[in-house]
Amino acid sequence: MNSRNWRGSEACRTEDPELFFPKGTDAASMDGADAAVRICRRCPAMEACAEWAIDTRQDHGVWGGLTEQDRAALRRHGRIPQKRTPIQAFASIQDAYGALAQKDGRHVIWTGGNEVRIGSVRMTPNQVAWRARRRTPPVGRVFTDCDRDGCVRHLNDQAMRQARDAARTTTAERSAAQRRTA
Repeated sequence: MNSRNWRGSEACRTEDPELFFPKGTDAASMDGADAAVRICRRCPAMEACAEWAIDTRQDHGVWGGLTEQDRAALRRHGRIPQKRTPIQAFASIQDAYGALAQKDGRHVIWTGGNEVRIGSVRMTPNQVAWRARRRTPPVGRVFTDCDRDGCVRHLNDQAMRQARDAARTTTAERSAAQRRTA
């Protein structure tokens, strides 16, 4: 969206303006500011609005998902928020995995972003890789067991971690029993 023509498409235009201009720093005001930021995050004009607020040095209110404190910190440190990259969308898990996972020796490296959309569901690279390779949903969160950045081949879920922990406990108990009998 062009930074010049963002007005009129903002999500806040149908909301109570008081929400975007908290009157203090008490808990109720901060809850209002948090609610305003959540509205901003779903707004197509968020980036342009934030840019405008920073450029025009708006000192009060929530603009483009940034509170007064956020904008002051950005100005103080000379940082401007980076543009969001759109989430890549795919028709199936296999399509996403095929397009964004590249085999590299013993590893499979994820070349896409931190999130993809499969239909209307957002998924992490680990979730996509797990389901693409195993064709079953994971139990709990999926983590990598690999030190290689971006590797989505060496994954484990909660069930695998519990089984591994149980095996370690059993091995440790056997070792302790052997030491006692020796």
